[in-house]
Amino acid sequence: MNLEEKKVSGEVLYRGKVVTLEKDKVQCSNGKEAYREVIRHSGGAAILCMDADSRVLLIRQFRYAYQEVLWEIPAGKLEKEELPEQAARRELEEETGVKATNLTYLMQIYPSCGYTSERIYLYLVRDFDMTSVCWDEDEQMEISWIEYDKVKEMIRNGIIKDAKTICAIMAYEARREENA
Repeated sequence: MNLEEKKVSGEVLYRGKVVTLEKDKVQCSNGKEAYREVIRHSGGAAILCMDADSRVLLIRQFRYAYQEVLWEIPAGKLEKEELPEQAARRELEEETGVKATNLTYLMQIYPSCGYTSERIYLYLVRDFDMTSVCWDEDEQMEISWIEYDKVKEMIRNGIIKDAKTICAIMAYEARREENA
């Protein structure tokens, strides 16, 4: 069964610093026409960083869209023409002062496939050196090292709600089970 939709026409409704909002007219596979609103995003990289004691590096920061302080793994958006691995290394060091010496690709996720083109590349860091943080002037966050089992408990109890963080932990768990 063909499920693909073909773009008939489109327009840009908004172009911002982080996202672009497009409205496209599409032809569905059944021949009907419909409209799709898509938020275009350059993508991001997120890092599950664990120390030798299997503590996880988490940050807490206020997320305006949710009006909430959230627990998350370090992450950030890809700059123009930046590779995901480069963004992961840069964001980890800027946000937490952790300089990755070894980076392992975990997976790529689509955080909300119904309306955005954003892709987030997840990485694991186990080997690192400490440097210093370099936050943007509009960034404020708390950095914590939390026991791995406690992080899983925080997910189970709904304390960690961030999708990329949950996916990174799940991807790490799957790898551990594979190698067991």
